[in-house]
Amino acid sequence: MRRVPPLPYKDFYYPLNVFMHILTHEEGGVRYLHYGLFTHPDERIADAQERSTELLLARLPPPPARLLDVGVGLGTTLARLVDLGYDATGITPDQKQVAMLAGLPVECIRFEDYPPSSFDAIVFQESSQYIESNALFSRARELAPRVIVLDEFSLRPIDAPGALHSFAGFLDTASRHDFRLIEEVDLSAQAAPTIDYFNARLARYRAPLIQDLGITGEQVDDLIASGVRYREFYRDGTYGYRLLQFMRS
Repeated sequence: MRRVPPLPYKDFYYPLNVFMHILTHEEGGVRYLHYGLFTHPDERIADAQERSTELLLARLPPPPARLLDVGVGLGTTLARLVDLGYDATGITPDQKQVAMLAGLPVECIRFEDYPPSSFDAIVFQESSQYIESNALFSRARELAPRVIVLDEFSLRPIDAPGALHSFAGFLDTASRHDFRLIEEVDLSAQAAPTIDYFNARLARYRAPLIQDLGITGEQVDDLIASGVRYREFYRDGTYGYRLLQFMRS
């Protein structure tokens, strides 16, 4: 019988635990949960993910600026910010994530509930999609003059459960809360190979995913079907990936 070492991410919410298990098998570990930005399809996903973080870091005010990292994931970006000399605080509503990040300045709280404070910038690295846009910019007004977003959006109308934020609606909401768009970079073509990476591996890892994580074959099948649909949304321009910078007027 195959012995499986303890998996610290086993109880992460599905499907993050699935993606982490695949990355652990393929790459020997997991540093990030976010998309990679690929320069060519065969590039290592770890390098592509690091490129995403470097793109974000290049937009930040210099240390020791005070930063709020919303949705810390595995804490890799937050640890990098601290090492660079930033006065950085990370937040997540997920207690399981907080428990894995001992030693980092992380609070277990929703962004919508964060009390008024004074940061130089707020960073959303694929976390803005989980926050209603009006609530996001309403709270951001009480926290910082600058908002930096790396995330995916619906670029065209789509009527489907769990659809991404409307890009046009997101920009309109920012404007209504006096946040002016100062930079927009379309990264859709660079981000899409991340979907291909997992689509190519889900069926291959079907048995280990079921055995090691305790998920069902139906869940794996659903992820495979969802991945195919998701990639088509990127291919036909329904979904896209953007780097956005806003400044409060």
